[in-house]
Amino acid sequence: MELPDDHRALYQAFLDQGLTTWLAKLPEQLARGLDRQRHGDLPAWEKAVAKLPALPAERHVQLDSDTLTVELALSDSQQRQCFNLLRKLAPWRKGPFQLGGIHIDTEWRSDWKWQRVAPHLAPLRYRKVLDVGGGSGYHAWRMTGTGAAFVLVIDPSPRFYWQFQAVRHFVGDADGGRTQFLPVGIEDVPENLGFFDTVFSMGVLYHRPSPLEHLQQLKAALAPGGELVLETLVVEGDR
Repeated sequence: MELPDDHRALYQAFLDQGLTTWLAKLPEQLARGLDRQRHGDLPAWEKAVAKLPALPAERHVQLDSDTLTVELALSDSQQRQCFNLLRKLAPWRKGPFQLGGIHIDTEWRSDWKWQRVAPHLAPLRYRKVLDVGGGSGYHAWRMTGTGAAFVLVIDPSPRFYWQFQAVRHFVGDADGGRTQFLPVGIEDVPENLGFFDTVFSMGVLYHRPSPLEHLQQLKAALAPGGELVLETLVVEGDR
C-alpha cells in the first residue's frame, strides 16, 4: 500500500534519524491518532487539507520571524479557496501565521511566549528537538528556523495534526523535511529513548494528572546532557 505524502516524509525522517525502534510503532500510532472514530470532524479536516490548491514552487519562507510567513503568488480565486479551507480547520490556537497573503490571527500569541523563552535556551542549531504538546506546530517551525537538525512535534489532537499539514503545504520543503508531527502523547514515546538534545514541554505540565510522571517521561526522552525546557503556570503558596 502506498503511503500518503505526510506519512512517507515522517517515515523517512525517522529512518534518517536512526529511530528504528520507534519506526516500527509508527503504523499503529498513526492509525490510532488519525482514527476517524476519534472525532466527527476529522474527515472534514483531512479533506480541507487535501483540497488546498497546488502552489507555485517559487516562494519565500520565513520560519524564524514572529509571524511565520510564506510569501508566494496566488490568484484571487486561489487565495479565497485557501482562506475558506484554512477556516475549516479553526480554531487556530498557536500562531500567528501569514500564508500566501492570508493572515491567521490565532487565539494565542505564541510569538510572545517564544520571545520570553528563547533567550534562556542552549542554541538549537544542529540539535534534535522534541516539542511535547506542540499544537499546530508554530514553535516547532521557529525551532527549525533557528537551525535545529530535527524537530518532532507530538500532540494527540488530530485537529492540530491537520493544521500542521496545512502549514506544511505552504512551507513545502523549505525546511528540508526537518520538521515533523506525530499525533501521539508523551506516553507513546518509547521508554528510555534517550535521543533528543532538547525537549520542550510548554503549557502541558498543569494539564497532567501526574506531574512527576510527566517529568520522568520527559527526562527519559532526553539524550545524556540534554536540556529540558519546562514552561508552566505557577501558583504561589505552599499548596
